Amino acid sequence: MADMYIKDYTNTFIVHGHEYEVTSPARFNSDTDEIVDDMTLDDRAVEIANQMYRDDIGLVSPDDIKKYRVKIGLSQREFAKLLGRSTNTIALYETGASPSRSNNKLLKDLMEK
Repeated sequence: MADMYIKDYTNTFIVHGHEYEVTSPARFNSDTDEIVDDMTLDDRAVEIANQMYRDDIGLVSPDDIKKYRVKIGLSQREFAKLLGRSTNTIALYETGASPSRSNNKLLKDLMEK
């Protein structure tokens, strides 16, 4: 197996029709200097692109949703009931799914109180 090394690599991602250029660490083959799949590093680059999209259009972040829910002392089930949404919806938002515009507004309004 060839030796590998890690260096910054710039790639372009399309997130919901928006284009983002992300520079992040990637794994390369030492013999060929070609990029090699690395699920951990690749997933991190995708996370960066998704966060850029969230920031760009003003979506509440998964971490902010979870921190707020924990701060007010509710389980995902209780928080979902408060919002009139399903527990699965809250779980998806806390793990990175983008809320709809109406759910994003609802979350922002609640979190600003």
